[in-house]
Amino acid sequence: MTNQEQQIRLTQAGVHDNPDFVLKYLEEIESLAENVLAERREIIELNKRRDKLREASRAIHKQPTNIKMTWMCLNNNFLAIPTKDCKRLIDRDFDQMNLEINQAEKKLKENIKILYDAEKKPEIRGFHLKSLSREERQEFDQLLEPYI
Repeated sequence: MTNQEQQIRLTQAGVHDNPDFVLKYLEEIESLAENVLAERREIIELNKRRDKLREASRAIHKQPTNIKMTWMCLNNNFLAIPTKDCKRLIDRDFDQMNLEINQAEKKLKENIKILYDAEKKPEIRGFHLKSLSREERQEFDQLLEPYI
């Protein structure tokens, strides 16, 4: 095989002799991988905040019903807030946190897809699967009930 034929085969396979091209390609891959890692770190932090909100919500729900005021820390200030308002605030923040986590997870999937495309890797099978809703799960259980 001649040198020219070998060069054509390497180019078709995605291998290049140009060091500038290889360096630029590796920098792009590294940048995309850093985006994926940053998004994962953000999801972890959001999950920690959601867990703290869940703890607070559970603590408030465990309180006796005759307690009308609850002390709450907001921006390094302790405030006495009516318990029902405190529950409402925490539930609203919890819902907002769930939305932020879902958006971050969608963004993470997009970043991973972009990274895999840049690395010329095949798409991950089952990567875009979504869980069944409660209604879908109940319908599925009803379909399988005669066979169980």
